[in-house]
Amino acid sequence: MGRPLLFDISGGELIIILLFALLFFGSKGIPDLARTLGRTMRQVRDASNEVQREIQRGANEVTRTVNEQRRAFQQEVAAAQAKPPAIPPPPGEGGTPEPPPPEEKDKP
Repeated sequence: MGRPLLFDISGGELIIILLFALLFFGSKGIPDLARTLGRTMRQVRDASNEVQREIQRGANEVTRTVNEQRRAFQQEVAAAQAKPPAIPPPPGEGGTPEPPPPEEKDKP
């Protein structure tokens, strides 16, 4: 059992459809019908292309923003790695000497 096809039309069926169109629209109406059909197909194609362009613009904007944020983050990481650690050395091991404790004055 085969699958049904949407446009599975044989030659005989096509001739019958064309004859019906000729009788229904007349010989003078068929060119107008074909012109209208062509114009409609062009408008649909143009609208489809415009939607695709809009989607592509949005995707490019998102990609650009992500790349800018990635670049800024990488610069921050590189700057943080280039700086020496902010932890002071322990007291008594180099660096600045520890100030002497304040002397208590005699209280009367």
